[in-house]
Amino acid sequence: MFKLLIRLAYFAAIFVEGLIILRIILKLINASLENTFASWVVNMSSMFITPFDGIVSSTLQINKIEIELTSLVALLFYIIAAFVLSELLKSFSKE
Repeated sequence: MFKLLIRLAYFAAIFVEGLIILRIILKLINASLENTFASWVVNMSSMFITPFDGIVSSTLQINKIEIELTSLVALLFYIIAAFVLSELLKSFSKE
């Protein structure tokens, strides 16, 4: 039962990482938020990014490209969480 819960949490972490990566890509290409898919990705990912507001400055501007640093910090956190869950899965699969 515990192994199933870890697998579900790992799947959720990977899903959240994918949402955040899509958000970063959509923001980089200045996608129109009038598009249904783009607005859904930005709205869904914002609830996973908002806990990390205020850790770093919100954006980094290189030439005319703006990168959301908050999204990158959140992505790094979820990558670490997914790695820990992956290692837990590996340890329980050897039983």
